[in-house]
Amino acid sequence: MISQKQFQKLNQNRWDDARQTVAQLGTKEGVSPKVARELPSNFRKICQEMGIARQRLYGTKLTAELNQLVMDLFHHLHRSKNRINPVRFYLRTFPGALQHNLHFFWISVVLFWGPFLLIACSGNWGLEWIQSILGPGQMHGIDQSYGVDGDALKHGRETYGSDFAMFCFYIANNVGIDFRCFAGGIFYGIGTLFFTVYNGIAIGATFGYVHAAGSPEKLYGFVAGHSAFELVGLHLSSVAGFRLGWGLISPGNQSRLSSLIRNAKESLVILIAAGTLTFLAAFIEGFWSAQPHPLSVKITVGAVFWVITLIYIFSGRKEWYERP
Repeated sequence: MISQKQFQKLNQNRWDDARQTVAQLGTKEGVSPKVARELPSNFRKICQEMGIARQRLYGTKLTAELNQLVMDLFHHLHRSKNRINPVRFYLRTFPGALQHNLHFFWISVVLFWGPFLLIACSGNWGLEWIQSILGPGQMHGIDQSYGVDGDALKHGRETYGSDFAMFCFYIANNVGIDFRCFAGGIFYGIGTLFFTVYNGIAIGATFGYVHAAGSPEKLYGFVAGHSAFELVGLHLSSVAGFRLGWGLISPGNQSRLSSLIRNAKESLVILIAAGTLTFLAAFIEGFWSAQPHPLSVKITVGAVFWVITLIYIFSGRKEWYERP
């Protein structure tokens, strides 16, 4: 058995580093991601060393110092698990989590935009496919909004009564779409795959019909402002669903239930961001898209939103997010 002096000499540097970490955690700057990742393992080591010091009777002074250090570390670990920092979440946690799941994002892009472009372009050779997808009732509604004699702004207010009512409808509609894309992941990702493709087909059919038999300027003028938030929100919901399904497909050395819970935590981070974008889309759709602004202004605003959104979602780094 080593002496107390040897024991302290062997571990003193780690204890000093831990005290420095505690001091930094109490400041505005905090600690680096690497130090934060190592904190739980260092906490466990110091707990073990405190137990050794007590068992070997290395003195009340050393035991009290280690006990205080353990309590300080526990306090910060417990607080960090229960404290939510929205700024850090949106600027670091979510962008970092998305970097871990970019492969799912690109899968969602292919599954949505492939069918979208195929169906939208099919209107150049006839409307049979598009008519079979939309049906008479939906085509009539599109004609009222985006037809040659249609008026999307007037039709929206006649249908919903006010901008706020339209906002509420779009919230319910968009959240329903996103939730199906996410929740479908519980069926080994098959549901997410289906709803992503389905939305690409349905939206592509609308664009193809308007290009063939309506007024595209009216459609683009209406969707330009909110399209970035709505479509990226849909893709993120699909990413969350695929991450959920992957937990069941590839549990590794865990049980499928444990793997599902672990992947659900990561899915939730991405789903929160998707919900935020969906809320922004509905807000703009209800209070901006439905206003009679010039087409050039709406297209410009929409392009700016697309640039900002794409820069934001691809700005993260993997090390910003520690996977559960």
